Amino acid sequence: MVSRFKMGIVTLVAALVLAGVPAAWACKSAGQFKHVGVVTAVDVKALTLTIKDAETGEPITFAATAKQLKDVKPGDQVMVGFLEKDGKLTAVQIHS
Repeated sequence: MVSRFKMGIVTLVAALVLAGVPAAWACKSAGQFKHVGVVTAVDVKALTLTIKDAETGEPITFAATAKQLKDVKPGDQVMVGFLEKDGKLTAVQIHS
């Protein structure tokens, strides 16, 4: 069963994509410590996820767990909640 929060996030991202809202607004509306973008690479050996950030268009790579990467594939639109420590970004949530 999908939580109401997850459904709200998915609905928000879908609405922004379908409405053609500028990408910069999408990331800022997601909140602090969140990035929205399209998955460009998933490396299950290195345990990393790379997205093309919707706000900047730049690639951003996050450390992630095998469980988080299980159902993520290139081309997916995602919102990544993350922590930053010593310049390294670690995904705490990945919503597709």
